[in-house]
Amino acid sequence: MYQPPVLSFVPGAPAAACPGDGRIRMGERPVASMSESEAGERAAPLYLWLAALLRDEIESGRLPAHAPVPSERVLSERYDVSRMTARHALQMLSLEGYVYRDARRGTFVAEPRLRFTVGSFTRVMTAGDNVPGCEVISAATITPDSRISEALRLGEHDSIHLIRRLRSARARPMAIENIHLSAARFPGLLRFDLTGSLWEIFATHYGVRPAKADARVVAVALDRFEARALQAKTGRPAIALTRTVYDSAGEVIELARDVYCGDRAEFTVTAPVDRT
Repeated sequence: MYQPPVLSFVPGAPAAACPGDGRIRMGERPVASMSESEAGERAAPLYLWLAALLRDEIESGRLPAHAPVPSERVLSERYDVSRMTARHALQMLSLEGYVYRDARRGTFVAEPRLRFTVGSFTRVMTAGDNVPGCEVISAATITPDSRISEALRLGEHDSIHLIRRLRSARARPMAIENIHLSAARFPGLLRFDLTGSLWEIFATHYGVRPAKADARVVAVALDRFEARALQAKTGRPAIALTRTVYDSAGEVIELARDVYCGDRAEFTVTAPVDRT
Protein backbone atom coordinates (compact mmCIF):
# COMPACT_ATOMS: atom_id res chain seq x y z
CA MET A 1 0.00 0.00 0.00
CA TYR A 2 1.30 3.42 -0.90
CA GLN A 3 2.50 5.44 2.07
CA PRO A 4 2.17 9.17 1.27
CA PRO A 5 5.05 11.52 2.00
CA VAL A 6 4.83 13.50 5.17
CA LEU A 7 6.04 16.92 6.11
CA SER A 8 7.31 18.31 9.33
CA PHE A 9 6.22 21.49 10.99
CA VAL A 10 5.82 22.25 14.67
CA PRO A 11 5.16 25.92 15.44
CA GLY A 12 6.97 27.57 18.29
CA ALA A 13 10.15 29.43 18.99
CA PRO A 14 13.43 27.48 19.00
CA ALA A 15 14.53 26.42 22.45
CA ALA A 16 17.12 28.70 23.95
CA ALA A 17 20.24 27.23 25.47
CA CYS A 18 20.32 27.00 29.24
CA PRO A 19 22.78 29.34 30.88
CA GLY A 20 25.58 27.77 32.82
CA ASP A 21 27.25 24.40 32.25
CA GLY A 22 24.15 22.21 32.59
CA ARG A 23 20.37 22.12 32.60
CA ILE A 24 18.42 23.02 35.69
CA ARG A 25 15.63 20.59 36.45
CA MET A 26 12.31 21.43 37.97
CA GLY A 27 12.62 21.69 41.73
CA GLU A 28 16.29 22.71 41.62
CA ARG A 29 17.63 26.19 42.08
CA PRO A 30 20.42 27.54 39.88
CA VAL A 31 23.91 26.92 41.22
CA ALA A 32 24.74 30.56 40.65
CA SER A 33 22.13 33.27 40.63
CA MET A 34 21.92 35.25 37.39
CA SER A 35 20.55 38.78 37.51
CA GLU A 36 18.24 40.29 34.90
CA SER A 37 20.99 42.65 33.74
CA GLU A 38 23.42 39.77 33.23
CA ALA A 39 20.78 37.86 31.33
CA GLY A 40 20.20 40.84 29.05
CA GLU A 41 23.78 40.59 27.88
CA ARG A 42 23.13 37.10 26.58
CA ALA A 43 21.89 36.40 23.07
CA ALA A 44 18.36 35.47 24.14
CA PRO A 45 16.03 37.12 26.67
CA LEU A 46 15.78 35.36 30.02
CA TYR A 47 12.13 34.37 29.52
CA LEU A 48 13.18 32.27 26.50
CA TRP A 49 15.59 30.36 28.72
CA LEU A 50 12.91 29.76 31.34
CA ALA A 51 10.40 28.71 28.66
CA ALA A 52 12.99 26.27 27.30
CA LEU A 53 13.43 24.70 30.75
CA LEU A 54 9.68 24.20 31.15
CA ARG A 55 9.31 22.96 27.57
CA ASP A 56 12.00 20.36 28.22
CA GLU A 57 10.18 19.17 31.34
CA ILE A 58 6.97 18.76 29.36
CA GLU A 59 8.47 17.06 26.30
CA SER A 60 10.43 14.63 28.49
CA GLY A 61 7.27 13.60 30.33
CA ARG A 62 8.49 14.82 33.70
CA LEU A 63 5.51 17.15 33.62
CA PRO A 64 2.69 14.96 32.22
CA ALA A 65 -0.53 16.13 30.58
CA HIS A 66 -2.84 18.07 32.91
CA ALA A 67 -0.18 18.33 35.63
CA PRO A 68 -0.06 21.74 37.32
CA VAL A 69 2.69 24.08 36.19
CA PRO A 70 4.45 26.16 38.88
CA SER A 71 2.92 29.60 39.29
CA GLU A 72 4.63 32.85 38.34
CA ARG A 73 5.54 33.43 41.99
CA VAL A 74 7.04 29.96 42.41
CA LEU A 75 9.01 30.21 39.16
CA SER A 76 10.25 33.64 40.16
CA GLU A 77 11.54 32.38 43.49
CA ARG A 78 12.89 29.08 42.20
CA TYR A 79 14.91 30.52 39.33
CA ASP A 80 15.66 33.98 40.74
CA VAL A 81 13.86 35.85 37.97
CA SER A 82 11.20 38.54 37.99
CA ARG A 83 7.53 37.62 37.92
CA MET A 84 7.27 39.46 34.58
CA THR A 85 9.88 37.08 33.16
CA ALA A 86 7.95 34.08 34.49
CA ARG A 87 4.73 35.48 33.05
CA HIS A 88 6.29 35.93 29.61
CA ALA A 89 7.63 32.36 29.68
CA LEU A 90 4.21 30.94 30.51
CA GLN A 91 2.54 33.10 27.87
CA MET A 92 4.96 31.76 25.26
CA LEU A 93 4.25 28.16 26.25
CA SER A 94 0.53 28.87 26.09
CA LEU A 95 0.84 30.24 22.56
CA GLU A 96 2.88 27.20 21.56
CA GLY A 97 0.22 24.88 22.96
CA TYR A 98 2.32 23.35 25.74
CA VAL A 99 0.15 24.67 28.58
CA TYR A 100 -3.36 25.93 29.15
CA ARG A 101 -4.77 28.29 31.74
CA ASP A 102 -7.71 27.91 34.05
CA ALA A 103 -8.79 31.27 35.45
CA ARG A 104 -9.52 29.82 38.90
CA ARG A 105 -7.07 26.91 39.22
CA GLY A 106 -3.90 28.03 37.49
CA THR A 107 -1.78 26.75 34.59
CA PHE A 108 -1.61 23.11 33.48
CA VAL A 109 0.23 20.98 30.93
CA ALA A 110 -1.75 20.56 27.70
CA GLU A 111 -2.42 17.29 25.90
CA PRO A 112 0.42 16.32 23.50
CA ARG A 113 -0.08 17.32 19.89
CA LEU A 114 -1.55 14.69 17.63
CA ARG A 115 0.86 13.52 14.93
CA PHE A 116 -0.35 13.60 11.34
CA THR A 117 0.86 12.60 7.91
CA VAL A 118 -0.20 13.80 4.47
CA GLY A 119 -3.00 11.34 3.85
CA SER A 120 -6.42 10.26 4.99
CA PHE A 121 -7.35 11.91 8.30
CA THR A 122 -9.61 8.96 9.11
CA ARG A 123 -6.89 6.36 8.51
CA VAL A 124 -4.26 8.32 10.44
CA MET A 125 -6.54 8.73 13.45
CA THR A 126 -7.71 5.11 13.40
CA ALA A 127 -4.13 3.83 13.16
CA GLY A 128 -3.28 5.86 16.25
CA ASP A 129 -6.20 4.46 18.26
CA ASN A 130 -8.02 7.79 18.12
CA VAL A 131 -11.67 8.08 17.14
CA PRO A 132 -11.95 10.52 14.22
CA GLY A 133 -14.87 12.91 14.06
CA CYS A 134 -16.29 14.76 11.09
CA GLU A 135 -18.92 17.42 10.52
CA VAL A 136 -19.79 18.58 7.01
CA ILE A 137 -19.83 22.38 7.05
CA SER A 138 -20.92 22.68 3.42
CA ALA A 139 -20.94 20.71 0.17
CA ALA A 140 -21.85 22.13 -3.22
CA THR A 141 -21.14 21.88 -6.94
CA ILE A 142 -19.77 25.19 -8.18
CA THR A 143 -17.82 26.87 -10.95
CA PRO A 144 -14.16 27.10 -9.88
CA ASP A 145 -11.87 30.04 -10.29
CA SER A 146 -9.04 29.82 -12.79
CA ARG A 147 -6.45 28.82 -10.20
CA ILE A 148 -8.43 25.80 -8.99
CA SER A 149 -9.41 24.88 -12.53
CA GLU A 150 -5.79 24.89 -13.64
CA ALA A 151 -4.62 22.89 -10.62
CA LEU A 152 -7.27 20.21 -11.24
CA ARG A 153 -6.52 20.33 -14.99
CA LEU A 154 -10.14 21.04 -15.87
CA GLY A 155 -11.74 22.38 -19.01
CA GLU A 156 -12.97 25.94 -19.27
CA HIS A 157 -16.58 25.15 -18.37
CA ASP A 158 -16.05 22.22 -15.98
CA SER A 159 -17.54 22.30 -12.48
CA ILE A 160 -16.15 21.10 -9.17
CA HIS A 161 -17.43 19.73 -5.90
CA LEU A 162 -16.32 21.90 -2.98
CA ILE A 163 -16.57 20.10 0.36
CA ARG A 164 -15.79 21.81 3.65
CA ARG A 165 -15.50 19.61 6.72
CA LEU A 166 -14.59 20.08 10.38
CA ARG A 167 -12.38 17.22 11.60
CA SER A 168 -11.99 16.34 15.25
CA ALA A 169 -10.11 13.92 17.50
CA ARG A 170 -10.26 13.31 21.22
CA ALA A 171 -13.55 15.22 21.05
CA ARG A 172 -11.65 18.40 20.09
CA PRO A 173 -11.82 20.26 16.76
CA MET A 174 -8.54 19.69 14.92
CA ALA A 175 -8.81 20.96 11.36
CA ILE A 176 -10.97 22.49 8.66
CA GLU A 177 -10.75 20.74 5.30
CA ASN A 178 -11.48 22.53 2.03
CA ILE A 179 -11.56 19.85 -0.68
CA HIS A 180 -11.90 20.52 -4.43
CA LEU A 181 -12.83 17.65 -6.77
CA SER A 182 -13.76 17.36 -10.43
CA ALA A 183 -17.55 17.03 -10.70
CA ALA A 184 -17.17 15.16 -14.00
CA ARG A 185 -14.86 12.57 -12.47
CA PHE A 186 -17.02 12.08 -9.36
CA PRO A 187 -20.65 12.45 -10.51
CA GLY A 188 -23.19 12.14 -7.73
CA LEU A 189 -20.54 12.35 -5.02
CA LEU A 190 -22.56 14.70 -2.84
CA ARG A 191 -25.28 12.06 -2.41
CA PHE A 192 -22.95 9.92 -0.30
CA ASP A 193 -22.31 10.21 3.42
CA LEU A 194 -19.39 12.62 3.46
CA THR A 195 -18.58 12.27 7.15
CA GLY A 196 -16.37 9.20 6.57
CA SER A 197 -13.27 8.65 4.46
CA LEU A 198 -13.62 10.22 1.02
CA TRP A 199 -10.81 8.05 -0.24
CA GLU A 200 -12.83 4.96 0.57
CA ILE A 201 -15.75 6.39 -1.42
CA PHE A 202 -13.40 7.09 -4.34
CA ALA A 203 -12.10 3.51 -4.31
CA THR A 204 -15.41 1.73 -3.74
CA HIS A 205 -17.71 3.70 -6.04
CA TYR A 206 -15.40 5.26 -8.63
CA GLY A 207 -12.44 2.89 -8.82
CA VAL A 208 -10.06 5.77 -8.02
CA ARG A 209 -7.19 5.21 -5.60
CA PRO A 210 -4.60 7.76 -4.42
CA ALA A 211 -1.02 6.93 -5.32
CA LYS A 212 0.99 9.97 -4.24
CA ALA A 213 0.59 13.46 -2.85
CA ASP A 214 2.45 16.73 -3.17
CA ALA A 215 2.09 18.96 -0.15
CA ARG A 216 3.10 22.35 1.14
CA VAL A 217 3.03 23.46 4.78
CA VAL A 218 2.74 27.13 5.74
CA ALA A 219 2.42 28.83 9.10
CA VAL A 220 -0.71 31.01 9.19
CA ALA A 221 -3.05 32.68 11.69
CA LEU A 222 -6.67 31.65 12.14
CA ASP A 223 -9.24 34.01 10.66
CA ARG A 224 -12.57 34.62 12.40
CA PHE A 225 -14.43 31.84 10.58
CA GLU A 226 -11.69 29.27 11.22
CA ALA A 227 -11.27 30.33 14.85
CA ARG A 228 -15.00 30.02 15.53
CA ALA A 229 -15.19 26.55 13.95
CA LEU A 230 -12.06 25.33 15.74
CA GLN A 231 -13.07 26.87 19.08
CA ALA A 232 -9.91 28.94 19.21
CA LYS A 233 -9.02 32.62 19.27
CA THR A 234 -8.78 34.67 16.09
CA GLY A 235 -5.14 35.10 15.15
CA ARG A 236 -4.05 31.90 16.89
CA PRO A 237 -1.08 30.17 15.16
CA ALA A 238 -2.17 27.50 12.71
CA ILE A 239 -0.78 25.11 10.10
CA ALA A 240 -2.09 25.35 6.54
CA LEU A 241 -1.52 22.15 4.59
CA THR A 242 -2.11 22.43 0.85
CA ARG A 243 -2.07 19.05 -0.91
CA THR A 244 -2.52 17.77 -4.42
CA VAL A 245 -3.35 14.07 -4.60
CA TYR A 246 -2.69 11.98 -7.72
CA ASP A 247 -3.67 8.52 -8.93
CA SER A 248 -1.21 5.97 -10.33
CA ALA A 249 -1.55 7.49 -13.82
CA GLY A 250 -0.54 10.92 -12.55
CA GLU A 251 -4.03 12.41 -12.83
CA VAL A 252 -5.10 14.82 -10.12
CA ILE A 253 -7.74 13.37 -7.78
CA GLU A 254 -8.19 16.25 -5.37
CA LEU A 255 -6.85 19.62 -4.41
CA ALA A 256 -7.24 20.47 -0.73
CA ARG A 257 -6.30 23.11 1.80
CA ASP A 258 -6.52 21.98 5.41
CA VAL A 259 -6.07 24.36 8.35
CA TYR A 260 -4.95 22.74 11.62
CA CYS A 261 -4.76 24.32 15.06
CA GLY A 262 -1.06 24.91 15.60
CA ASP A 263 -1.21 23.90 19.26
CA ARG A 264 -3.02 20.61 18.60
CA ALA A 265 -1.25 19.05 15.61
CA GLU A 266 2.16 18.34 14.17
CA PHE A 267 3.39 16.78 10.95
CA THR A 268 6.31 14.38 10.71
CA VAL A 269 8.57 13.74 7.74
CA THR A 270 10.41 10.70 6.42
CA ALA A 271 12.46 11.30 3.30
CA PRO A 272 15.43 9.74 1.48
CA VAL A 273 18.79 11.45 1.98
CA ASP A 274 20.13 13.30 -1.04
CA ARG A 275 23.71 12.04 -1.42
CA THR A 276 24.70 14.43 -4.22
